[in-house]
Amino acid sequence: MTKIGTLFCIHHLPLSIRGFSFIFHPSAFCLLVWAANAQTTAPITFNANFEGGSLGKIEHSSGTHYICAVRGEQNYEGRNRQASWYYFRMDNVRGRDITIELTDLVGEYNYRPGAIAIKKNTLPVFSYDGKTWQHFETVDWDERTTRLILRFRPTYNRIWVAHIQPYTTRDLQRLLDSVTTGPNLRVEVIGKTVQGRDILLLTVTNFDRPDTNKKVVWLIARQHAWETGGSFVAEGAIRFVLSDDPEARRLRDRVIFKFIPMADPDGVVRGGVRFNANGYDINRHWDEVDLRDPKYLERMPEIWYMKRAIVDYAGSERPIDLLLYLHNEENNDWISGAPVDDPHFQKLVERFFDLLMAETTFDATRRPTQKPDALSGTSLALYHAAKVPAILMEQKITMNKRLGRYPTAADRLAFGRDLIRCMAHAVLIER
Repeated sequence: MTKIGTLFCIHHLPLSIRGFSFIFHPSAFCLLVWAANAQTTAPITFNANFEGGSLGKIEHSSGTHYICAVRGEQNYEGRNRQASWYYFRMDNVRGRDITIELTDLVGEYNYRPGAIAIKKNTLPVFSYDGKTWQHFETVDWDERTTRLILRFRPTYNRIWVAHIQPYTTRDLQRLLDSVTTGPNLRVEVIGKTVQGRDILLLTVTNFDRPDTNKKVVWLIARQHAWETGGSFVAEGAIRFVLSDDPEARRLRDRVIFKFIPMADPDGVVRGGVRFNANGYDINRHWDEVDLRDPKYLERMPEIWYMKRAIVDYAGSERPIDLLLYLHNEENNDWISGAPVDDPHFQKLVERFFDLLMAETTFDATRRPTQKPDALSGTSLALYHAAKVPAILMEQKITMNKRLGRYPTAADRLAFGRDLIRCMAHAVLIER
């Protein structure tokens, strides 16, 4: 009987291998699983020990068939488990028929059990170099066991697989390195995360012109770590307003652009989903965070510092004309404004929506909702605190009918350019 080894890296990856004897090598932190009657070849390895990496328990079913749990993440109460992110690498896979069953997908949303974010229409992406990504063409979905099944035969020896294309703190740093030499950008640190990372605020305008009559728009991305689409959109917006495009130059003369490009860098680094390192959802709790109470600074510094920066600016500098915070979901594009008795605000929401539908690939199927934004608290909290017209934007990660395909990173970057133009035009043009 011939035996071969299949090697699994287990840093942050709890393993349960059924029906195999194993040898544990402490210095390498690897588990060598010997499988009988298999072709002699290099061992297949799994690795999620890199920024943004995330994978749960791995079971070797047979041959090149693996059952991989999605790790997920719970809040500070041990509730609201979210299974919306996976990102891992496999090595020694070229020319081999691989089957991956993604399991442990059932979670809980807003304290309602049974939520499933990963289904047949959420096509994963893969890359052979960790930089260029494409969607899998097909997957299988097992409704009975709630498993997403990937079958593929890699053409290269190393492959990365993820829920959607990753965007890490290193990607953000590359962006900053490429734009910080210009005269129209100011970068400042407005606070620190739970784990001590910088929360950055970027200001873009023509600093040679007085701010007196300028409009002010804010854009916030990555309150939820898994929602990488928002980072690509924000990057596209930042690159456009800093560009030499004639319209960008005109807008810098008339608008102050403020960006918080990554609200939860801790979550991005650890491969988190939607909670900070203390288990608090950064798109919730804004209404309850009291800037005078230090306990909120300790528990939710990301919200505390962002809220302070926004409220202080609106109170001491000038009114904020429009604030938008970017999110991703599975199936729909939509925006929602705070349900306040403010006709000017509601007209702004309608005007902005009309611009989005006319000038971008925003794929909404309904008009902006006027229902209370009770789920996030962000919009209403900022309006009550400083009369900030804050709007939530959700963009789906599945088929965009206006694009005719699943959105790519390039599509998100292009949308960011068009989005920031629409934001500026919405506040500059009164109808």
